[in-house]
Amino acid sequence: MQFMLVEQSSENTPKDDAAKYNERSLSTLIRTLRLSQGYFSFVLVNCNSLALRQQIVDRLQVNCPVKPQQLFLPKSATTLYRTIAAEIDGEQPPALMLLGLESVETIDRLLVSTNLLCSEFSKKFSFPLVFWVTDELLRKIIRTAPDLYNRMTTIRFISNK
Repeated sequence: MQFMLVEQSSENTPKDDAAKYNERSLSTLIRTLRLSQGYFSFVLVNCNSLALRQQIVDRLQVNCPVKPQQLFLPKSATTLYRTIAAEIDGEQPPALMLLGLESVETIDRLLVSTNLLCSEFSKKFSFPLVFWVTDELLRKIIRTAPDLYNRMTTIRFISNK
């Protein structure tokens, strides 16, 4: 399994460098989840490969002392805040990973409402919220929900091509 975390974009990375980069990214993600326990934070994980994403999620379940809960967003989701509140039902998971954002039919509406409610998340939730996004969705977040994006810690994984 080869992973990578990026703070700076590196499109033409050789395979060995990509693997090293992804390992650093995985370590950063694990450290971020561990240090965020008991506190709310937005974490954006950029990964374009669904296969690599699944490998990372699997490795997190094995190697991370914080076992993140997974939430697969329904295509019909319109508000993230209410969707999460309904999913956790008053419980506070150690971390919550949002998967399937790229499949939400009204993603612009969901992002706008999330952007407007940014400050409300920390009032109700005390765990890191991990957004798994592709490059395309990342651009949409930056354009549609700039306040949300500015509050996020960003970690990038790159796939070998």
